[in-house]
Amino acid sequence: LRQLSEAVRGIDLRSLDQRLPASGTPAELLEPVQALNGMLARLDDSVQRLSQFSADLAHEIRTPLHTLLASNGQALNHPRSTVEYQELLASNMEEFERLKRMAENLMFLARAEQAERALDLRTLKLHEAGNELCDYFEALADDRNIRLENALHGELLADQQLLQRALGNLLANAVRHADEGTLISLRRRDEPGICWLQVHNHGPVIAPEHLGKLFDRFYRVDPSRAQPGDSGGLGLAIVQSIMQLHGGQVRVSSDASGTVFELGFEAI
Repeated sequence: LRQLSEAVRGIDLRSLDQRLPASGTPAELLEPVQALNGMLARLDDSVQRLSQFSADLAHEIRTPLHTLLASNGQALNHPRSTVEYQELLASNMEEFERLKRMAENLMFLARAEQAERALDLRTLKLHEAGNELCDYFEALADDRNIRLENALHGELLADQQLLQRALGNLLANAVRHADEGTLISLRRRDEPGICWLQVHNHGPVIAPEHLGKLFDRFYRVDPSRAQPGDSGGLGLAIVQSIMQLHGGQVRVSSDASGTVFELGFEAI
C-alpha cells in the first residue's frame, strides 16, 4: 500500500502517462490497481484532447482576428472614400458573424457535454420535418442549381429542435459540397431496432483517411475551402453531440455513388 501511495503521489498533470505498477501486486489489490490505471488512461486521453482543442480553437479565432486587424490597420493608414469605408465595414461584419457563430456553437457543445439540456422528446412526423428543412434550404440550393428531395416517412421519437439542427447541419454541408445540377435527398432506412435518417448527395468522394475524423472539432478535409457561411469546423461535431444526447449513432460513407451521412435513432 505504501508503494502504491508513493506511485500515486508521483503522478501529476505532466505525468499522466505513468501507470501504477501491477507486477508483484497482491491479488487482492490487482483489480483496484487496474481500475486506477484505466482511469489514468482516460484522464490522459481527455487532457490531450483538451490541449488539442485549445490549440485548434486558438488557430480558428486567430484567423478572423488577424483579418480584422489587418484590414482596419490599412484603412487607418490611408484616407478612404465613404464607399471604401462601407465596404470595409461590410467585410468586418462577415468576420464578426463568423466569430459569433463559432461562439454559439462552442456554447452548444459545452452544454451538450455537461448534459445540462433535458431532451424534449416528442413523436415527430418525419416527412413534415423534412419539408420544413427543404423549404429553408431551397434558395441556397437554387443558387447552385441543386434539387432537394424529401423521401422521409413515418414517425420518430426525438427532440424536434435538435433533430432539425442535426439534419440542417448535414443539409448545409451537402448543398455546399454537392456538384452543381445534382440531387440531394433525405431518406429513411430501417434496421431491426434502429431507424437511419440519411442525407445523400453527389459530389467529390471523401477519401477514407478523412471519414473517421469528420466529426472532430475544427476538422476540415480541405481547410483552404472554408467559406464565410460555414460553421467554423464545428457543424459535424454538433451533429455528433446531438446524437450522443439521443443515445444514437452517426456515420458517413463516400464513394463514386455519392456521400451519405446517417443518423441512427432507436426505432418506435
